[in-house]
Amino acid sequence: MLFPRSHAWTLRQRWFIAGAVLAALVAFSALVYSYERYYRGPDDGFFVGTWRGELECLGEYRTGYRFKLDHSYEERFMLGDEESWAPAGKWYAGGDFVYLRHRLDDASGPYDRLEIWHIDSMTSNEVHMHNNGLHGTFKRAE
Repeated sequence: MLFPRSHAWTLRQRWFIAGAVLAALVAFSALVYSYERYYRGPDDGFFVGTWRGELECLGEYRTGYRFKLDHSYEERFMLGDEESWAPAGKWYAGGDFVYLRHRLDDASGPYDRLEIWHIDSMTSNEVHMHNNGLHGTFKRAE
């Protein structure tokens, strides 16, 4: 037998094993911390502000969102040449997605509709996203 079950570890071997396990745990924790601190994408505060964009079917600056710190947002509408903003619901950004929960009221009562945008790429002033086959490019308007 290569490793007999009746082997008694010496005190030095026990300390060496405990130290190796502790060093591995510290190294793994440092790796996770380093990734979370330096390489992870931006938090949802990145999206706070006004974003105007174009969807491939609507043309330039036909849509826009104004994301607020309290996670409510407004949607941009164009009435002729006049721009107007209307409260639309709540938003959340996490991972590679932006979730928009539209608050809609009708005669039977309020209900919600969830819209999930997948983030394809982002820079400090521009985000490329898609939702249900609809691709959009949004630029920071502030």
